[in-house]
Amino acid sequence: MSQRKTIGKLFAPVNVFAIVSLKVLRFNVVVKAFRKPSELDKVLNSYCSTKCAAIANNAKREKKLYFCANLSCKKPIKWNRKYCSMNCVPIKESGYTKEKIIYEMQRFYKEVERIPTKRDLMRLNRMSRNLFGTWNNAIIAAGFDPNPVMFAKHYIAKDGHKCDSLAERIIDDFLFKRGIAHERSFPYPEDRGFTVDFKIGIYWIEFFGLSGQHKRYDQLKKQKEELAKKYNLKLLSIYPKHLYPAGKLDEILKPVLF
Repeated sequence: MSQRKTIGKLFAPVNVFAIVSLKVLRFNVVVKAFRKPSELDKVLNSYCSTKCAAIANNAKREKKLYFCANLSCKKPIKWNRKYCSMNCVPIKESGYTKEKIIYEMQRFYKEVERIPTKRDLMRLNRMSRNLFGTWNNAIIAAGFDPNPVMFAKHYIAKDGHKCDSLAERIIDDFLFKRGIAHERSFPYPEDRGFTVDFKIGIYWIEFFGLSGQHKRYDQLKKQKEELAKKYNLKLLSIYPKHLYPAGKLDEILKPVLF
């Protein structure tokens, strides 16, 4: 016992001072006790934490860039990816076949109750063109009639309303399916010739399908928003990202879902 106490007394000061370190944060240096003169150079390169050490050392390392494996693309990608998108994945590596593409299209139709568009199943777009020639050929092979070009003609919704685009018909059918009464093309105040796509009680609902694509369209959009602000209209704005892929209308139209 006496020998253990003697050893403890000898090393007690060392344990105390070994724990204490002077952190000079401005210079990011730690000066520790009991360092030999030959070790002082190494001490000056020490850091107050592993986080600071990682930041400093990572900045010195040469950054390795990774590129898409598709030779005709070569876009920068993250280290854990091989291709930048499904469009660059070869058919052999994608695992998609004609039967699988047809199955995915039919499954979408059963779940959403409408024919899928390219935006709905973007991961299948290139594979469909490679295997069927065109997207519409894949739609036909799945047993459906191809969707007309968006904004090319009027669409008739399930409740008989005429819609200016496929997207508007999707919104109209969404409301009809939930039994929500709505008006189409309701005029804005001041009689400037502006109409709102849908009106449900106190809510005015607009689908801004070409926002950011055409300068004139953005000007008309801004005028509608100014009218809504001037007359305290409760405007709900819907964009293509809320429709494609399907399933986000519940969130945007939550105020009108009783």
